[in-house]
Amino acid sequence: MKESFLRIGMMAVIASSCIFFGSSDALAQKVLRKSEQMRPAWLADKTPKTTNATFHYQLVEAENESLEKARHDCLLALSRYIGQAWKISGEAETDIRMEQKNGVYKESSVYTFHYKIKNEEISITSTKYDEYWEYVYYPGGGRYHCYVLFGVADTSAPKFDRLSFTRKYGVRGMMRSLIVPGWGQLYKGSTVKGVCILGGEVLLAGGIIVSESLRSSYVKKMHEQPKHLQTYNTKADNWENVRNVCIGAAAAFYVYNLIDAVVVNGRKRAVVHKPVQFAMYPSVGECNGVSFALNF
Repeated sequence: MKESFLRIGMMAVIASSCIFFGSSDALAQKVLRKSEQMRPAWLADKTPKTTNATFHYQLVEAENESLEKARHDCLLALSRYIGQAWKISGEAETDIRMEQKNGVYKESSVYTFHYKIKNEEISITSTKYDEYWEYVYYPGGGRYHCYVLFGVADTSAPKFDRLSFTRKYGVRGMMRSLIVPGWGQLYKGSTVKGVCILGGEVLLAGGIIVSESLRSSYVKKMHEQPKHLQTYNTKADNWENVRNVCIGAAAAFYVYNLIDAVVVNGRKRAVVHKPVQFAMYPSVGECNGVSFALNF
């Protein structure tokens, strides 16, 4: 008897310790602050596609006690990546450009890494497109986890794409929610909201099917058992009301799903702007002059 109590006690201690340590592990990586509400799309395996082969996008990440140090570590991580990608064994020197805005010099988004190998110098250009950071809590103190999207040159004369970022999705989200309720929200990064909308519509659809089935069953019993006509008629009416309520709620939920998919902002996504080329050349013919052309 005592052995059984000891076993039960040991199991309880092990279970409680697992719960405690499991909860402490969860608290160990709790995000206290972040640069924006939702992670950008480029961080969720949706890196934009390049319009030319002179460069490629590269995501790097680093963690440190301050945001500035985390950003600097991201540059170091990018330098190591370039060295490995180009199989460069030398150490890199980073050239950071400074731009003047309103009389104040600020760090540019263009970086040039100079690698010295014996008597040869190799320069690789990179541009910073966007960053996202989180302040993560650990038992020993908080740390900044920084993610940066870079464009890295593949040739000596790269043509980096011009990107802008937006949280608007327009008809992209609405068309998905039109087909499957909640799909537009999932597409925009609102996972919890999308799952709730989809689950709500499924439950309401199930309610419509069940209530209509029960209503039909009681209508059938009305004809089969006339002596209980009043009782079955009341129950059929009640289930008909339940069915109508479910239909109305499902319709309202579906309309809300469409409006939300269009109006509410999603996670930040990149928009690639194609280069605009302006050309001017003389024209000879019935009317001599100068012609202009815009190539998109």
